[in-house]
Amino acid sequence: MIFFLRAVCILIALFVCIQPCRAISEGNYASTYKSAVIPFMKSGERFSFRSADGKYTLSGIRFIHPQPKGVIVILNGFSQTWLQYGELFYDLYHQGYTLLSYDHRGEGLSPHLVPFNSQIGSIDHFKKYADDLNAFMENVVHPIHPSSKGLFLIANSMGGAIAALYLEQHASPPPFSAIVLSAPMFQINTQPYPEWLARFIVGGARFVGLGRHYAIGRHDFNPEAPYADNALTHSLPRWQADREVKILHPKTLVGGPSNDWVNASLSETGKIRSQESSITVPALIFEAGNDQLVINQAESEAKATIPHAKLVTFPESKHGILMEKDEIRNKAMGAMTRFFEDNSH
Repeated sequence: MIFFLRAVCILIALFVCIQPCRAISEGNYASTYKSAVIPFMKSGERFSFRSADGKYTLSGIRFIHPQPKGVIVILNGFSQTWLQYGELFYDLYHQGYTLLSYDHRGEGLSPHLVPFNSQIGSIDHFKKYADDLNAFMENVVHPIHPSSKGLFLIANSMGGAIAALYLEQHASPPPFSAIVLSAPMFQINTQPYPEWLARFIVGGARFVGLGRHYAIGRHDFNPEAPYADNALTHSLPRWQADREVKILHPKTLVGGPSNDWVNASLSETGKIRSQESSITVPALIFEAGNDQLVINQAESEAKATIPHAKLVTFPESKHGILMEKDEIRNKAMGAMTRFFEDNSH
């Protein structure tokens, strides 16, 4: 009888451990986020490291698991800070992973680059983002996990473009066991303008000295912007939590991109797409069917071009798949953790 009870307990424990971890549901999101996720975020170890060119001190956070089954690097999207990734960090840590993330130059808690308006997100060459990722890998990640075995990457939106550029530059040997690219920014949506006209507009603005000014139609963060107009999620509680982080941390705010950023994005993403076949690491690409920020066709083409890529489409999802409503997010989390487990050896 004792042996039987022990066996039942072990089976129950194993069953619980292999279920996709969901920190909280939308039904009790605000209260549980406050009681569980916020204290967890405060337990993380903040750190800083120098950018690749030595000009900036970039802000990061890590959660070191006492018995990790792997290490995950998480790359933010445009205008984001690691402060906005609390639920994802919480989920993955309780799945058994050590986590490391940082804010790109010009964003979040890292130094912002436009002196006359810190809310303008600006960059002249995307390669600088990829070089900073390389500095992060060499100076922060590899000292605690020098092997690519059991090392994974999750990259969101612009982070996906940065990851692809980095992987194209470090193709052999592959630096990760597997990667997940969530709504990767392989081609930005320039609507209401066709891409050729968008290039012409930002080129003209740069020619007259407005490269570091907002691209046409962009502006500072608006705390009064209605939920109905958001392009990220169908989840009201997750949208509210995300907005609250921004309001509580005004120094992290980025309202929109500069003409320089749009120019660099249009130029560099085209080059990234032309070299995707050099990415040899197993890749899982998440595509949002209702994406208004990136062009889905570029993600489908990446699936066909990257040798070991899989594409999962979430037809109803907006751009922020990992902050979507429970029905979508739970499927994405389950697919992601299974993909890591399948590629952990």
